[in-house]
Amino acid sequence: MLKIILDTDIGSDVDDAMALLFALHTPELDIKGVTTVYGDVHMRALIALRLIDLDGKKGIPVAIGSEFPLLRERDIWKDGIEGKGIITGEETDLVPINESAVDFIIRMVHENPGEIVLVAIGPLTNLAVALIKDPTIIPKIKEIIFIGGMARVSDNSLDVPAIEYNVRCDPEAARFVFRSGVPMVMLGMDVTRRNATFIDSKDLKKIREVGAPVHLVAATLLEIYWDYLRKDGSWMHDALALAFAIDRSLVKTRKLFVEIETKGICTTGLTLVTDQNDRNNTKVGVSLDEERFLPFFMERVCRQA
Repeated sequence: MLKIILDTDIGSDVDDAMALLFALHTPELDIKGVTTVYGDVHMRALIALRLIDLDGKKGIPVAIGSEFPLLRERDIWKDGIEGKGIITGEETDLVPINESAVDFIIRMVHENPGEIVLVAIGPLTNLAVALIKDPTIIPKIKEIIFIGGMARVSDNSLDVPAIEYNVRCDPEAARFVFRSGVPMVMLGMDVTRRNATFIDSKDLKKIREVGAPVHLVAATLLEIYWDYLRKDGSWMHDALALAFAIDRSLVKTRKLFVEIETKGICTTGLTLVTDQNDRNNTKVGVSLDEERFLPFFMERVCRQA
């Protein structure tokens, strides 16, 4: 089994919740813990705990992480739907561990040297702080798989925003992590925002029909988010990181050099991807197996616990 820590800003885009559900139903993954990042990290922890509880997986630790970006110089963006459809305010039995996300990551890496994959599906603040606080973990981390950025090396580059959200929320943290020397995988929006990662009302119906408590709540969360978007569906960006972790053939990657712009007037958060030979620091996703991902995702998500 692959040992992972899922670092997430769960509660905004519904794909974080669906990624956690995918992970909970994937026996190849040993979820050592979930860490929350960015904004209302306490609410995010409750959401993760609630999903874990509904799925009958109590015992997976959830740790509260960094509320603010690394330099505390940027406003926190909120969509206002965090917690709707899942948190009532009466969840007194849902308790995060008494250890910060940063300290939890550091401890897990030291206890499992060379084995932990950090699956980062939100801003990279927790990871940057952990690496700064204890740089001795750098050679002990097996890999970071990051959903974020924009590579502009695929045929989808013109159909996505120039600056991707997870990087834009904390570009300084992203820059530090990419420069850290930890083995990195970046699956950017030009790979994750494809027709093959988009689920709609037909898929929601299948999820609801499973009938288990966690699936009924997942269906509600999807509906709330789609109402917010005024769309019939959304992309399951974040689950691709977990699917890739256990099946590397789902995404073709190239070893390239990734740098993050942090000082531009109009370009802060821009992901710069080039081929610099011996300086290349990241396996960058360049294409997705569009026939296989969605059936794989739906099969796992729709499993009974």
